[in-house]
Amino acid sequence: MKAGMKIFGLLSLILIIQLNFACAQLIPWSPRVVAWGLGVEPGEREPIIIERNVMVEMRDGVKLAIDIYRPKAEGKYPVILCRMPYGTDNEEFKSIGKLFVRNGYIFAIQDTRGTFDSEGIYFPLIFEQDDGKDTVEWISRQSWFNGKLGTWGGSYFGYTQWALSPGNEKLTAMNQLYGTGSIYKFVYRGGALSYVQMVPWNTSMENAYREKQGIKDKIKVDLLKAGYYNEPIRPAEPVEVQEMLKKPESFEKGVLDWLHHPGDIAQVPALNFDQFYSQVSAPSLQIEGWYDQALGPALDDFVQIQKQGIGNAQKTRMIIGPWVHNLPGFPNDKRYQQGMLEGLRIYGGEMMAWFDYWLKGIDTGIEKSASVKIFVMGENIWREEWEWPLARTQWTKFYIHSQGKANSINGDGGLSATLPKDEPEDKFIYDPNNPAPTRGGAFLPYKKWKAGAFDQSKIEERDDVLVYVSEPLTEKLEVTGPVKMVLYAETDVKDTDFTAKLVDIYPDGKVYNLCDGIIRARYRESVFKPTPLEPGKIYKFEIDLWATSNVFLPGHRIGLEISSSNFPQYDRNTNCAGEEGADCKKIAHQTVYHNSAYPSYLYLPVIPR
Repeated sequence: MKAGMKIFGLLSLILIIQLNFACAQLIPWSPRVVAWGLGVEPGEREPIIIERNVMVEMRDGVKLAIDIYRPKAEGKYPVILCRMPYGTDNEEFKSIGKLFVRNGYIFAIQDTRGTFDSEGIYFPLIFEQDDGKDTVEWISRQSWFNGKLGTWGGSYFGYTQWALSPGNEKLTAMNQLYGTGSIYKFVYRGGALSYVQMVPWNTSMENAYREKQGIKDKIKVDLLKAGYYNEPIRPAEPVEVQEMLKKPESFEKGVLDWLHHPGDIAQVPALNFDQFYSQVSAPSLQIEGWYDQALGPALDDFVQIQKQGIGNAQKTRMIIGPWVHNLPGFPNDKRYQQGMLEGLRIYGGEMMAWFDYWLKGIDTGIEKSASVKIFVMGENIWREEWEWPLARTQWTKFYIHSQGKANSINGDGGLSATLPKDEPEDKFIYDPNNPAPTRGGAFLPYKKWKAGAFDQSKIEERDDVLVYVSEPLTEKLEVTGPVKMVLYAETDVKDTDFTAKLVDIYPDGKVYNLCDGIIRARYRESVFKPTPLEPGKIYKFEIDLWATSNVFLPGHRIGLEISSSNFPQYDRNTNCAGEEGADCKKIAHQTVYHNSAYPSYLYLPVIPR
């Protein structure tokens, strides 16, 4: 295939499929163009039968609409199922359906409950396990089904695959893109709400449902004026989903009413997959991005399914590229453009090989392939690995240092493997009315807030951002795996936040974010029993930055940013600990320690070269 045709296919596919919770425009691209973009064979054109809005009855009598794409020739075929809440009638999914049929599959795509042509009340996540299993049962009774069932899709329709998998022996294999069985784990990060992705998405979905019901009033949210967190400190009050299901009126407030306390929903089965890994027997081909909103929990899914899964589930594979929450290969960062183009080809080839092996029994070599394929940023290469985290990892502590003036990139903050001795602490002021702004990261993009890697130089000019940097490197240093910050700090309020961000500092002064995290102080010990801080007391905070894979090149420096806000990626703490009313906002005076008694450090997974 010529280079120009590859680029044309990629751009076409980007227009065709949008895996970022939004529907693409109706563009009549053919299955052949989809195949070009994916780097797979388009298959032979053949007569096809398309059945629209076949109504499938669920156990409670509600009927869900499903579209069936199948060869006109009589016979039994393997089926690939997709369940999604964004509408099945768009041209991109028609092209995908025809592509699968050309390659010997039946494609079944369903509107989830309460959306588009399906009946019922819309409420995200909680109906998907039962509805998914009921749909699989219906497929298993059809005359055209040969007994081999795969699932496909990204984002919410990556989640629906996990939801129907526990105890489902009729499920053969899955392919989740940017999806996880534990939505809870990215709704909250360290107890802080992932604000920029959760509020707009839930608002748009609720408004779509209202429109379907003929309700003219729409929910409106001004992200920059809202997003203050001042909930009372209280024990968790777990949501009882089964009781809610008995009272449909309890869904009327919408999902945002659940988002006041992370402990309330931490163990809702539909939001946390921890209890289900040992019940899954189908293997997955998981696709993730270093800047995707589901990266952390998806890595948990991968590790746990390989440990606890039944039989073939332990043969799960994962591919992680330099991607945001969108199509694999989307060129959002020119530094990684070639790797992204190659990544799309890798995904397309492995997806078809995955289904051909598990659903058709064709020896594609997929079972003998590496467990993990990762894009190593910095060197910008794809590499195969056999486990996660990598067995050869050298877990290394990089301690922060300063003479008490680490504020901004113009300060004296240092980062090295040397233990600190007697060093003065660093101080900064966190004002919730003037939070450190979000610029890139791993979240669902919304309007001007783009996910991915961006230059952080302007943010590092702020006095409320402590910046710690290593000496320029003389040789390559690879960091691949989970990243954690251990921070010793105190404050003069009863509740506040601390954030950490790992960055790659280029010789020309540009600063690119790799991964970040946050801890809401009240939840430092437990999301179920939060406790206030004692002002003036030094506490140990652990901040999960999820993971990355990056080679810091010679001349580059490893950088770390410590602050108390990253808004609107996370909602902003008012520092009031739930006291003095909803409008209370306090300025917090933060102190960060790095001495022999309180050695704050960044814990990095260094890979020997």
